[in-house]
Amino acid sequence: MDIPDVVKAIQSRDEALTIVIGNQKGGVGKTTNTYLIAYTLAKMGIHTLVADLDPQANATKTLMLTKSQQEDTVYSIKKTLMVGIQEKDLTDLPVKIMDNLDLIPSYIDFQDFTKYLYQNTNNEYEETHLLEPLFNPLKKKYDVILLDVPPFSIEITRNAVIFSDFALISLQTHDDSLSGAEEYVNTLSKLQQEYQLDIEIIGILPMLHDARNGVDQTIIQSAKDEFGEENVFTNIVTQMARIKRFPINGITDKDRFDKRVLDKYQQVTDELLSRIGLFIDDKEAK
Repeated sequence: MDIPDVVKAIQSRDEALTIVIGNQKGGVGKTTNTYLIAYTLAKMGIHTLVADLDPQANATKTLMLTKSQQEDTVYSIKKTLMVGIQEKDLTDLPVKIMDNLDLIPSYIDFQDFTKYLYQNTNNEYEETHLLEPLFNPLKKKYDVILLDVPPFSIEITRNAVIFSDFALISLQTHDDSLSGAEEYVNTLSKLQQEYQLDIEIIGILPMLHDARNGVDQTIIQSAKDEFGEENVFTNIVTQMARIKRFPINGITDKDRFDKRVLDKYQQVTDELLSRIGLFIDDKEAK
C-alpha cells in the first residue's frame, strides 16, 4: 500500500486513528515528534488533533506559538483540559492551530489529574478507562489523533493507551532513553494482556543526541537487538539547532534551516504512514 492509498484509508475510517507517543523517561524528544509529525500530517491534508496530556504543556506552548505567528494574534485558552474532564465534555476544547491541525491544550492544572482520578473512580477498570469515553466523540471528527503523554505518570499513560490504535516510542540516543523504551514496551504488553487491547507498536523513532558520537550508533544497534531491526525507524532524526528554536518561536517554514527539519519530518511521517499501511494490509488479509 503506497502512501496516497494509506492516506485515503485513514481518511475513510469512521473513527480517528489514534497514536500515543511516549517513553518512560523524559527528555527523549516525544513532544517534538508529536507536534512535528502532526504539522506534517496536516500539511498532507490529514485532519489531525494533538491532545496534550502532559501537565508541562510543552506541545501546547509550541503549537500556540505556531498559531500566533501565523495569525499575528494572541489567543487565550478559555477552558482547560482538566476542567473539560471534570465537566465530562472535551468537545469544545480543540483550538484550531492551522488548516487540518487542532490542539487540545494542556495547562498546569492537569497535574491534578491523578488526584481527581482516584477520587472519582471505584475500581481499576474505571481508573484506566476515565478518558476513553471523553475522547470517543472527538474520534468522529478527525482522521488522526496524536496523544503526547508525560514520562512519569502511569495513570495518564494507561488511560491514553486504552483507546489508542498504535504506540510510537521516542528514543533519544542515551542509556536512560533505551531503558525507558524497554519499560514502556513492558507497560504496553501488560495492558494488552490485561484488557485484550488491539494496540500495536508502530515503531521506535530514534533521535540522535550527538551524530558525531559513536555511542549514538551503539544505542541504536542495542535498540535493534532488543526490539528487532524491523521495529526501529530507518529515518533517524539528527540533531538540528532549528528544532530547539521551534519551542521559542513556533513552527516556521521560512528558510533552509526550517526546511531541513520539515523535510526530515516528512520522511519520518512517510515512514510512519507506510508502517500503518502494513498493519492495514495485514488486518484486511485476515
